[in-house]
Amino acid sequence: MSTERTIKHIFHPTDLSKASEVAFLHALRLAVATHASLTIMHVDNKEESDPWGDMPQVRGTLKKWGLLKDDNDVEEFNALGVRIRKLLVDAGNPLKACKKYLEDHPADLVVLSTHQDSGRSGWMKRKVAEPLMRAVQEVTLLVPHQSPGFVESKTGVVGLRRILLPITSDPDPAQAVRAASFMSRHLGAAQIEFTLLYVGAMADMPSPELPEHDGWTWTRIAREGDVLETILAVEKEIRADLIVMATQGHDGFLDALRGSTTERVLRGASCPMLTGVV
Repeated sequence: MSTERTIKHIFHPTDLSKASEVAFLHALRLAVATHASLTIMHVDNKEESDPWGDMPQVRGTLKKWGLLKDDNDVEEFNALGVRIRKLLVDAGNPLKACKKYLEDHPADLVVLSTHQDSGRSGWMKRKVAEPLMRAVQEVTLLVPHQSPGFVESKTGVVGLRRILLPITSDPDPAQAVRAASFMSRHLGAAQIEFTLLYVGAMADMPSPELPEHDGWTWTRIAREGDVLETILAVEKEIRADLIVMATQGHDGFLDALRGSTTERVLRGASCPMLTGVV
């Protein structure tokens, strides 16, 4: 993902839980920032009293954020450049339904919650997030269920100040740098602190080209130890708002962070994570 690239389509699967609501706020804020289309999809095979009424309220949220004066004003809404599509899919397997939709309608970014404790449908409990991330290999913003994320729910203000980038030689660390830079240009405040983390000796740490931008600072850290424990320790140490991790299919540095270990990273982290083949 390069800094010149624009996001045209964001896909947000929701199970209508409180955790998915936080992920929805991030998806909507990104759609506004990039003037993208946003598809919100709920999958369930159960009869619900008012499923449409339970879907995330886009215009009401934009009005609360001060981006709309009248949520019934179609012209005002269209001026924001955001296109919304809401889908209710009757299917027994949410993972298959999401994969099928993305095969037919490719997305530039998938935004979803990774776990939830309660909720009407509760299909995120069936470990949809990580298998979906691996299966479709899209750039994915994962919001842990216990994290408030970096979008303030009442105002829509983005609190993206500190970004952690665990890097290695393979995959190319420039991928993570480009992804972090892209997010920062669209969502970040004037001051952004980027921390490049290498698990190993400083002499072996890659040196990707770092873009210059007013208010941006780059710090390099090398630590010896377990990859998972080191990432979580540094994330808490710098109070990161976002972790950015590049992947390269099913190979390379992040193999150790897939499956159950990925769930441990997300469960241990206190901020969202941006990952995928970029």
